Amino acid sequence: VVSEMCIRDRLEPFSLQAYEEASSQHPVVSSGTQYQMVQDVAAKITRAADENFPWEARLLDAPDTPNAFCLPNGRIAIYTGILPITQNADGLAAVMGHEVAHATLRHGGKRMTQGTLSQAAMAVVDTGMGMAQLGNENRGMVMGLLGAGAQYGVLLPYSRDSESEADGWGIRYAIGAGYDPMEAPKLWERMAALGSGGPEWMSTHPDPLERAKRLREIIPRIIEEEKGWQPKPTKPTKKVNPGAVGR
Repeated sequence: VVSEMCIRDRLEPFSLQAYEEASSQHPVVSSGTQYQMVQDVAAKITRAADENFPWEARLLDAPDTPNAFCLPNGRIAIYTGILPITQNADGLAAVMGHEVAHATLRHGGKRMTQGTLSQAAMAVVDTGMGMAQLGNENRGMVMGLLGAGAQYGVLLPYSRDSESEADGWGIRYAIGAGYDPMEAPKLWERMAALGSGGPEWMSTHPDPLERAKRLREIIPRIIEEEKGWQPKPTKPTKKVNPGAVGR
């Protein structure tokens, strides 16, 4: 049986290269109120997630791209186009908590370690070559497997079970971080109101109104379960590059 640490180490080159690739598509915002909000929410959500990842969060200046993702091993990207929909820090925490949960639950990592294409791609990286050697089509597919393929026209939805699991844990992270979890169903109701003008990736996700309804049902139970939650003591925040969040 391959250990989780071994899988994490094998995924690290993919996570790092995919993050740089996605970040190269748009200017990286490194100051201002939106940047600060993203960094603040990321610091709190990742502390609540209590996972020893090399967490980093970037805000990408892409007003026409309402999207966000978190790669395996904890690299978060928020596109400015989603901020008018999230509207506030609580809404952003709902989105970020959900995406971070995909990473902590290893949803993207599991996809990358299963299947012929991903095994072939991992073999390429294991030889020391980068994703650039994969060619555009395979590179886009790898980005999709990792959860960052929307920019490449590769929409590989997580299973409904994975989406529901990430919804539940995302709410726990938002609560643990001190945000209002009831903003999550409101967010999905706003998504639903966009209709066909909403993000392309919504076509591969569960119906937003059904999602909002389910969240309203489960949030009171999760609030009760999370009463008295306290984060474990963390190491002092290390010095990080601009755009990174420390632990």
